[in-house]
Formats: sequence, structure tokens, C-alpha cells
Amino acid sequence: MIERSAAHEVDRVVRLSTVLCLVAAAVSLAVASLAGRPLVGAALAIGIVIGSANGHMVQRLVGLGVPLVATSLMRIMTLTAAAAAVGLLIGLSHIWLIIAGLGVAQLIMSGSALREMTRR
Repeated sequence: MIERSAAHEVDRVVRLSTVLCLVAAAVSLAVASLAGRPLVGAALAIGIVIGSANGHMVQRLVGLGVPLVATSLMRIMTLTAAAAAVGLLIGLSHIWLIIAGLGVAQLIMSGSALREMTRR
């Protein structure tokens, strides 16, 4: 288990990264729609939203005391499978945008964690 202060920091990072992911998803949808490509924006936004779930998965697993190393591959596979399933519904030509959205979400989460670390 992690200390109370560390748990509070994890909460703050997850909350910040989720909000930033939702903002990034809304921006990508708005910009692509203005450019006349709403499906492109929707695919990227969906990937970002799916990717934001990674922070919540990590938070839950850390709270349970499960080592992150043991679950990393399973989390990545789960998120990728979810993105692929949605991509199949939207269309095969847009799966890469959903996967790119996953990557954007991970960059946002990493940036949020870095911000929290340098805040001390």
C-alpha cells in the first residue's frame, strides 16, 4: 500500500490528466469538425478518452497493492483491444487515429506526472 500523501498525489495526477484528456478530446473534435473532417476528430477524441482510462486503472491497481510491472502489459493490451474494437465500429481506415489518441493520452498523463514531481 502507498502512503496517504502519495495517494493524494496520485489522485491529483489522475484527476489532472483526465481533465486535460477530455479537453484535448474536445479540441481535436472541434478542430477536425471545423476542417470538415468530423470523423477524424471523433476517432482521435475517442482514442484520447480511452487512453485516459489508463490513469484510473493504474490508480486502482496501486491502491490494491498490485505491482505496476505485473500489470503494465495487461493494461496496454486492454486499452489497445478497446481501441481496436471501437475502430472496427467506426471503420478500419480510422483505427490508427484511435491508437494515436491512446498515445496522446499517455503523453498527457506523463506530463501531468512530471508536473506533479517538479511541483514539490
